[in-house]
Amino acid sequence: MSDTRDDNPKASEEAANETVQEPSKPSEATSKPTEAGPTDTDWGTPFLKTAPARVLACIACASCMVLASPDQNLWWLGFVGWIPWLAVMEGVRPKTAFWYGWLTGIITVFWGFVWLTELLTRFAGFTGAPAYGIHLLFAAAQGLQWAIPAAAIVWLRRRTGYDVLLLAPFCWVAGEALLPHVFPSYLALMWCFQPLWLQTAEIGGVTTIGMVQLLINAGLYVVLRDRLLGRPFNRRAAVVFATTMFAAPTYGAIRMKMIDAKIEAAPKVKFGVVQGNFGITQWANPKWRPRILKNLQTKSAELELEGADMLLWGETAYPYSRALRRLNGKDLPENNHRRVRRAFTKPLIFGLVTQDKTDKYPYNTATVLHEDGTLGEVYDKVFPLYFGEYVPIVDPDWYLKMVPAASYINPGEGPVALTEGEYRFGPLICYEDILPRFARDVANTGIHAFVNLTNDSWFGKSKEQYQHMGLAVLRAIENRRGVLRSVNAGTSVYIDPNGRVVHQTEVQNPDVEGLQEPDGFVATVPMMDPESKTMYTLTGELFNGLVVLTLVILGFRRRE
Repeated sequence: MSDTRDDNPKASEEAANETVQEPSKPSEATSKPTEAGPTDTDWGTPFLKTAPARVLACIACASCMVLASPDQNLWWLGFVGWIPWLAVMEGVRPKTAFWYGWLTGIITVFWGFVWLTELLTRFAGFTGAPAYGIHLLFAAAQGLQWAIPAAAIVWLRRRTGYDVLLLAPFCWVAGEALLPHVFPSYLALMWCFQPLWLQTAEIGGVTTIGMVQLLINAGLYVVLRDRLLGRPFNRRAAVVFATTMFAAPTYGAIRMKMIDAKIEAAPKVKFGVVQGNFGITQWANPKWRPRILKNLQTKSAELELEGADMLLWGETAYPYSRALRRLNGKDLPENNHRRVRRAFTKPLIFGLVTQDKTDKYPYNTATVLHEDGTLGEVYDKVFPLYFGEYVPIVDPDWYLKMVPAASYINPGEGPVALTEGEYRFGPLICYEDILPRFARDVANTGIHAFVNLTNDSWFGKSKEQYQHMGLAVLRAIENRRGVLRSVNAGTSVYIDPNGRVVHQTEVQNPDVEGLQEPDGFVATVPMMDPESKTMYTLTGELFNGLVVLTLVILGFRRRE
């Protein structure tokens, strides 16, 4: 590993890096070395000389990351987006790197997740300044994903003598793997419409995409940095950059061809995905419920005529809460206006609110309505949305009294496969499809495909719907299962096991525009071998564990 040592005077005898050390130039953070402190070159040689220049670099990095997200889709910014972030930490101490990294993260999350203010308004009743204030706190917490890796890179650089070419990819991946996420902000999102670049997710999960992105960015950054500082061309960094640029899509092309062969050979089920196009306001108003149910039924009948073998409705799409029994249930009689099946005959996976007589609070549930009218297995949402559907620690009654617009549901106990005939489907409700570890647990129940039932109407018509869909793409590749998403007001999609978005609907905003006509499509979905497992499905967090272990070993190893 000595071939990636940083080129500074104290480590130059050990470094195999083929660069020549330039005389150090003092930075504002380390202008006067002391007996107890390091010299400037312990932290690198800065070429951003002033605080305003570093702030502009933070803004540039954040802009790249937001503009590369799926609603803007400037995905190529993922090849250069981290370069300003790496430049900011050149020549500063870990504490300073932390603050600049944090600023980058706060800007990225506040701008990129601004749709959270809509959630706070609809879910919890906050408006104006309070909503934006809470969103700023969220951005500060989530922004640590940029801050802590920045500080770790600088600290490890001084301690070990290794350059960012090695340290940046490992520190970034460790940050994505270890730091808690309220809403996951994996930067693989940038490439959600570029499946050729995403196929390594089957090896170690979504963080392997972060490793690819940082290898490209760090390699290019070191080449540019050394040239700007008047050093010789850094061949090693150029090789890392070029090799990753070639290897990642080449691996992707090979694996996609192999998976396409499996898709072709697999038995198929034609799924009719129904998008009801109703909003929160309509669902909560009793007078609209008959119309919502009729729209779902009518569209289901249309998709059945188009050849659908099975049907899928969204999260709590069935508008009559607690109308059906949770266990050993069946559809309501023909003369009951709340009957689920009307005008269509095929099996249906759908979302509804259920409650046991012995439970104080309800469940957010997915189940199967078989052709004979009986209900199959019951899956209850395991990860309800914090502070919207669930509140930790405090008494739920007190919280609901304080925040009347919120709700409370009982969390489910774990994954449950929904069975229809010979096939098993893995349900994920709402944002569970952006949780890679949970989706892996669902895949390990032995499923043929994922079904995601979502209600994104809380966010209006915003970036959220496309960010949510973009992160769900990774679940298909990680586990090599198709992902069907029925979202009450869009965007509903079918993602094939190679991560390609095959069908996609438009996003609607019924709470502003009024109840819309339903939408949907019929997708031909391969029933992948339920016993087949990718490396990620088998090993889970092994890749992340090896990355963290490598950093721990480096941290204990001082340069001589």
